[in-house]
This record gives sequence, structure tokens and C-alpha cells, in this order.
Amino acid sequence: MTIRPIISYPQFEHILKDMAIAVQMVDPDLPQIVQDLKDTLLATANGVGLAAPQIGILKRIFVLRKDYIKDDLAEDSELLQAQAEVLVFINPKIVTRKGIVHEEEGCLSIPGTCVKIERAKVIKVRARDAHGEQFYEKFKGLAARAVQQEIDHLNGILIIDHHGGVKEC
Repeated sequence: MTIRPIISYPQFEHILKDMAIAVQMVDPDLPQIVQDLKDTLLATANGVGLAAPQIGILKRIFVLRKDYIKDDLAEDSELLQAQAEVLVFINPKIVTRKGIVHEEEGCLSIPGTCVKIERAKVIKVRARDAHGEQFYEKFKGLAARAVQQEIDHLNGILIIDHHGGVKEC
């Protein structure tokens, strides 16, 4: 079990604002990176998701805590059926977006800050799981916002880069 420090803005801006690179499924470090992300997320008090750049690794991987998003998944969702406590997304891509929602979001890398952000209300994502299997999944609600925020992290975008009102939370 390895819990990594979650890097924060502005001290690690140079990492957090950089673009993560695509993961090669044959990367020998991949299993350890996935496990470190899972362990680190589960060690947070209220983190919904965590992207690899937030632990200083510029690779296109993020994880979500299933308990926090399960109500926003379809009943026939493969992810809902998964036995995993933490869901893994490797090389994720949003393939469809529908609707718009404005909600306040926080971020583990910018503690104590909330920003009202415009996001797609419903998204469909293509990604690979920790075993390299490709999957498609539809998200709404908190799950959709969390996925979009984690993909922002992979693209070097922070919540404070959005045009919503920044405030303490």
C-alpha cells in the first residue's frame, strides 16, 4: 500500500498545468501507478476522483471512488457491476456530451477553493480499465462532473482555469 502525496497548486503548477501523455498498456509501471492512485484516493477524506498528474505522474490515468458515483450510473452499467471499490480509467476520451449544468466543484490539488463550473450534464466516455479492456460508459450528475474534472487534469486544466466565481469552501 502506497499513499502518495497529492501535489498542490501553485507550488506544483508546472506539473498540474502540463498535458499528460497516453498510457502504453505494456508499461511495466502501470500496475503500480494504478495501485498508488487507488490507495491515495481511498486515503482522502472526501475525494471523489484523482488523476495521475495530481500525484506527479503525467500519464492519462484517473480513478473514481465507486461509492460516491454509483447513483449516477445506469442499472445495467458494467462499472456498477464491477467488484472494485475504485474504478480505473486509462486513456479516457469523452465521445458524447449532452445538456449543460452549472455546479460548484472543489479539487484535492487546490484545497479550500470552490469554483462554479459549466459542464456537460450527461457524457459518454471511452476508456480502458486496469486490465486493458476497452469500455464505454454513460455518466450523469456527480459522476459526469467528476469524470470531466479528472479529464481536465489530464489536459493540464484546473478548476481555477474555468470562468466561474472562485470562493473558499
